[in-house]
Amino acid sequence: MKKWIKNILFLAFIAMLSSCMEEVGDFTVNGEAITGFELASPENNDTVKINTGALSETYVFNWGKAESGLGSPITYTIVFDKPDGDFSNPIWSKASDNSGSNAMVTLTLGELQEIYNAAGASGVASVKWNVKVENGSPNIKYGQVANSLKLALSSVGVGNFALTSPLDKSILQLDGSKETETVTFDWDDATVSSGSVTYKFYLDNLDGDFSNPLVVLDSDESGTESKVSMTQGEWKTLLEQKDIEDGSYKWTVKAIASDFVWMKEVFEVYIEFMNWSQPIYIVGEATSVGWDINNAIEMKFVSPNVWTGVYDLKAGKEFKFFPVKGSWDNGIGADRFDNFIGCSNPGGGNIKNEGAVDGYYLVVVDLNTKTVTVADNPKILGGSVVAGWSPENAIPMQMVETGVYDTYQYITVDGSGFKFVPTNNGWDGDFGKSKTMEGFLAQADEDNLSIETDGFYRVRTNFNDMSYSVLETYWGIIGDATPGGWGEDTNMSMTAEKGENIWSANITLTDGSIKFRANDGWDINLGDTGVDGSLEYNGDNISVTAGDYFIELILDSATGFTYRITKQ
Repeated sequence: MKKWIKNILFLAFIAMLSSCMEEVGDFTVNGEAITGFELASPENNDTVKINTGALSETYVFNWGKAESGLGSPITYTIVFDKPDGDFSNPIWSKASDNSGSNAMVTLTLGELQEIYNAAGASGVASVKWNVKVENGSPNIKYGQVANSLKLALSSVGVGNFALTSPLDKSILQLDGSKETETVTFDWDDATVSSGSVTYKFYLDNLDGDFSNPLVVLDSDESGTESKVSMTQGEWKTLLEQKDIEDGSYKWTVKAIASDFVWMKEVFEVYIEFMNWSQPIYIVGEATSVGWDINNAIEMKFVSPNVWTGVYDLKAGKEFKFFPVKGSWDNGIGADRFDNFIGCSNPGGGNIKNEGAVDGYYLVVVDLNTKTVTVADNPKILGGSVVAGWSPENAIPMQMVETGVYDTYQYITVDGSGFKFVPTNNGWDGDFGKSKTMEGFLAQADEDNLSIETDGFYRVRTNFNDMSYSVLETYWGIIGDATPGGWGEDTNMSMTAEKGENIWSANITLTDGSIKFRANDGWDINLGDTGVDGSLEYNGDNISVTAGDYFIELILDSATGFTYRITKQ
């Protein structure tokens, strides 16, 4: 009996020992557990366009790292299959970088083309990709979710091209003492298999990815030249408008051919501004300070060698410019200019205001074109406005505050836009849209201004800084005497004709007051300060008595903004 019990105990021990050995054996055979991981890039449903002109270039796929239970080495293989495949017989595969040990794989565009061909598609090929993970045994794991990917071949491949200057990690100094010298961003020509290529230049912060760049420019000759060149002064003005200060930035170029955009390299550049402090001052019998050089009036610097300002000047009197307040040295007089608009060279180095009456005058000094302009107010003309392109018909704008001029009128898309001239005597000194500074005017190498839809617009020029704005407006009457009170406008209407500037409405009023305002808001409102029939921005309310009225708002910049109230 005891022997039987001993045998049973022995068999139980053997069974237990056998069970433990099987678990070890199973662990060895099945391998260590592999943790899960996720695919990262390219993301699901991304599209990769393959540049057939640069098949040696690379594209990177990456994913999260996997781990073995006991830390044994892991190898990765990227696998591609058709959309309905299960990766049991993939159409293409390759070990990851560093002999399969890295959680990324670098494929050439030529290899992506092989995958495209293996998918057996034309046009856009749809595939999916995943990663097979192994740890030295038959234990295998795939990413839990495969990513879909679309592949397309460019119809016009773009060959590689290199950025050349400024050199990578170099310093670009924009020097005010050399403002007329040319600074060029340059690169090698790209080649295409057919057709032509154009270029765009991009400048961005060091941590940017060019998706929202600081500067985007077509290359020279409307994008066809492999360079972007401007004078130091023009670069300074452009970068200043983009709030770009001394510091490190990066730049690149995209070559564009048919359906493909190719960006090869990114260079770093340190931009440094120097020697740009160049004020000038106006002084003279024509000015409010006379010839008191210690109180000479500083003009507004708007771009290299260009200054502007609006001043109370005496008609027929003389003035001059100086670079330093309080010093008669280095005067900038008539001998520095070739063109005199609204003024003249009376001799002796001074400049004479040819205006007929004392009052506010716009003064623009441009040492680049050697032009000095003096005008009582700017005037609008152009095929899209009623004046047409004849300077003698140009319409004076209304000064609404010192240096700020407005005109209101119906403007059309057709007619090739509009511009501004300082006088009705010709095109000398005309102002248009700057090609390099959005929202600013220029007197040289400028474009016409334009609108996108026909409508009634307020066009504003601010010659304190040479900026402009174009705003579509519609008008209404508001006030406690109106049906809507102070909460809701009574809409006015106008005739949609080029040059039209009169809005009108039939309205029943109660005793009280009214005002005019634009676009159902208070940003632009007109009242009558002084009860003289003229309208001023943010002016006083207009008192009215009860009755039926026909009211007209007359926004004529040549004669002033006025209104008529006619009782019916």
